[in-house]
Amino acid sequence: MMHYSHRLSSGRLAQIVGTFVLIPALILAVAGFWMSRTEHLFESKYLLKASLSKSYGLEPGAPIVVSGIRIGRVKQVDLNDRGTVDLTLQLLARYQDMVKENSELHITKSGVVVGQTQVDIAMGTASSPVLSEGSIIRAVEPRDIGDLLNEVEPVLMAVKQTLLRVETITQDMQGGLKAGGKALEQVALATQELPAVVASVQRTIASVEQTATALPAMTGSIKRTLSMVDRVTADVQQTTGRLPAILDSAQTTLTSVKRLSDSVSEVSQELGPIIHSAETTLADMSILVRGAKQTFPFNRFVQNAGPAPKESPPPSREGTQSLRGDQLRR
Repeated sequence: MMHYSHRLSSGRLAQIVGTFVLIPALILAVAGFWMSRTEHLFESKYLLKASLSKSYGLEPGAPIVVSGIRIGRVKQVDLNDRGTVDLTLQLLARYQDMVKENSELHITKSGVVVGQTQVDIAMGTASSPVLSEGSIIRAVEPRDIGDLLNEVEPVLMAVKQTLLRVETITQDMQGGLKAGGKALEQVALATQELPAVVASVQRTIASVEQTATALPAMTGSIKRTLSMVDRVTADVQQTTGRLPAILDSAQTTLTSVKRLSDSVSEVSQELGPIIHSAETTLADMSILVRGAKQTFPFNRFVQNAGPAPKESPPPSREGTQSLRGDQLRR
């Protein structure tokens, strides 16, 4: 059996082959056009220069973005004689007004931590001049992991010391909790004794209240006592003032008494003979009275007068004789 293609004429085969060749060519042309638009192959571009201490993973073709929008690509990454890396940046001319002299170049990742390494340009201020073709843009290099570790190391040491301190504080807290438990036990014991202490305090307060109630009366009494003391002090002062005159008067009185005693002594010496003479006279008069009673007419008067009184014992001759009437009748 003859194959279908063997039955076709040469012209028909040419058409079929041309169709199969033309379709892929059209596809490639559309893809190329699309890629050219994506890569901005037909747009005007300009170049900028930058210098880094190392490449940080940058390769030719790495995207250049401003605020997340791609505005160009890294055209060339070269190592110079100084050991640093020179970058050649190709940027779209329509974004040239956004890149100013005070703009900065940063090396970042397309993701938060991982992703494609890219160049991120920070827009400058509106008043700053625009960077022209071939100008050098200032690069801010990313911090190396080693540098970050060197900076983190003191922080880690501080954290370690802090943890040690926390452990020490924890141990101290445990000791404090034990001491607090003992203190609570003592508080419990003190609480048991608290009613007696409260009662004692209440009694003390009652006593203080009573004392405070009696305080005005005590104060009045003290004031009266002080007034009396003032008066007594004044009297003592007055008496003390009169004391010299009293002493002089007493001295004068003593002198007078002494003189009077001397006079009484002299009178007593002179009175002895007088008393003796009076006693003799009284004895004589007693004898005369007895004789007169026995003589008429006096004896009649005696009888009419009644019995004679009993004779009293004879008076003592010592001292002064009494001159009463009954003794005169004897």
